Amino acid sequence: MCLLSNGKNIIARLNSIWQEIAVAKGLAREFVYRFEKLVLTLDAIADKLFVKTVKAHQILSECEHLTEQFRSERGKHHYRSLVLLTRLEGLIDGLIKETYEFRIKAG
Repeated sequence: MCLLSNGKNIIARLNSIWQEIAVAKGLAREFVYRFEKLVLTLDAIADKLFVKTVKAHQILSECEHLTEQFRSERGKHHYRSLVLLTRLEGLIDGLIKETYEFRIKAG
């Protein structure tokens, strides 16, 4: 399995952006709660070996892409923002699952 060194860097960037979004004025409380939850979830796996793999890097890169889309849609289309956030949560849930499966396989 190919390892990359920047998984933790991507997680740090995502957490920073998500925290910035969560404190933005005018954001619905539901969005704030969900972004804060995403930050806590990623913090829990930031030091895991799996975040250095190519697969994790792909998932995290997709998360960055969705986050940028959310930032551009914020305040314009509530439904579109909700869909993007739901997709983002799905990717993070998948990342968590992959992380623990990787840990089990690695022994």
